Amino acid sequence: MPAESRRGYNSPLRERQASLTQNDILDAFTALLEETRADDITSREIAEAAGVSQPTLYRHFPDRDALLNGITARITKLMYSQEDPPSPTGLDDLGLAIEARFVVSEDFPVEVRAEALLNADPRRYSDETRQVSEWFLNAVALDLPELDDRARAHVAGLLRCLGSSQSWLRMREEFDVPGTESGPLMRWAIDTLIREIRNGGLPDIPPTDDSKERGS
Repeated sequence: MPAESRRGYNSPLRERQASLTQNDILDAFTALLEETRADDITSREIAEAAGVSQPTLYRHFPDRDALLNGITARITKLMYSQEDPPSPTGLDDLGLAIEARFVVSEDFPVEVRAEALLNADPRRYSDETRQVSEWFLNAVALDLPELDDRARAHVAGLLRCLGSSQSWLRMREEFDVPGTESGPLMRWAIDTLIREIRNGGLPDIPPTDDSKERGS
């Protein structure tokens, strides 16, 4: 049998094995994050917990950024394999989408907690996190065209923080408020905030020297 045919025959099996190995590694890393800070977890600990060698770990996830992207992709797949949460099309349905995301996060608390902890470090924002932040900026620019660039950044950043997994985690772990309760609260806060901004209630905040330097 030609070598090319053998490779084609074995490819699905290898892909399945690779997927299982990746899931084992993500399971191990997520479990370690329950008790240990990300920076304190070594690659050897992850490999041992996953039952793989360190070279195998590095082949699938060469660094922490890759692990974070893997966890984020897993959460996205888990969440959006269900009917909820819906993807917002603009600011009008943003509150509803955030509420649904907070509620469904309670079905995967370990994974969402791990992603929230890793994404709390700006040096390790996942690709998806950066894309979501860009969506907020674009949505504010489209729905609130009367705002200047700095005000748009204020509003987008505020809405982004309210709807983040870090907010879900803080409400859950510091105030004992699960996503089933914090979700409706966040929807109310976001809807109220957007309504207030549309009514001209956004405070006029002059730029500071620091913000001028960032914009230059």
